[in-house]
Amino acid sequence: MSTPAEIAVAGGFNFDLTDVDGAVQMSLVADTLKTLKSRRLRDDDILLCTYPKSGTHWTWEILNMIVAGKAEYAKHWQNSAWLECRTEEELEELSSPRILRTHLLPRQLPETVWKQRNKVVYVWRNPKDCAVSCFCQDSQQVWRDGTQDNYSFMGSWDDYLSLYLDGYAPSGSVFDHIHDWHKAAEEQMICKIQYEDMIKNCVHEIRRMAEYLNRPLPEKTYVAIAEACSFSNLKHASENIKDQTYHFKWQQGSSGYFRKGKSGDWKNWFTVAQNEKFDEMSEAKLNKTFLH
Repeated sequence: MSTPAEIAVAGGFNFDLTDVDGAVQMSLVADTLKTLKSRRLRDDDILLCTYPKSGTHWTWEILNMIVAGKAEYAKHWQNSAWLECRTEEELEELSSPRILRTHLLPRQLPETVWKQRNKVVYVWRNPKDCAVSCFCQDSQQVWRDGTQDNYSFMGSWDDYLSLYLDGYAPSGSVFDHIHDWHKAAEEQMICKIQYEDMIKNCVHEIRRMAEYLNRPLPEKTYVAIAEACSFSNLKHASENIKDQTYHFKWQQGSSGYFRKGKSGDWKNWFTVAQNEKFDEMSEAKLNKTFLH
């Protein structure tokens, strides 16, 4: 019987995947995940936790600005602070307080996160928009296999959605991710942020994060951060200011990480049948209040 990771690769993913702790993951992080739970983090580390394509870059930049106390872009690329993809030595080079970002589930994080009560910000997004954004990234991002460059996902949108619904995609099931993080938030002091709320009133959500981090700022600074982290400004900064050391390759003409930054684009992609199936699975796995 095929494993979820094997099904994902057979379905069109063009890089090695494996099953770790009940979720499909990139094989290159498998060894790290074996020892990650026992890794000790700094007391002042801040963790940003998201499912892929849920506003990771956006929120990471905002958190860095809150910590800095000003609307100034961090020079290093956010992938340099990717908990499961960087070595412990690489992460040690980052100055405190570190904003570490991850796509992992709560149970996969270092145990010291919960013992030390590190600050944790969890951002979640309508899983339908996540599906579309993940497909666009994976079908346009270039993955090197030996000496040959190939797109990360080689199948169609319909192929992708079928795998995604069953959790046969990198980072596993979006439904499990949302469920497990909401459950963790009931037990731990976690700041939950919804992507759609950030679009509606970014200043309000920035203020919420700053207060959670015990780093309140003047109102004008919240406004300045929201402006600096608008979609167009952040896209420009990421392409022209950042150290590109950990930047992935993209298909020529692709929009890269910053595609649209909008909510509701899923309506332009889902067929009626796809939408009905997606809703059925959402209702079966999630509380409806998660998906307003």
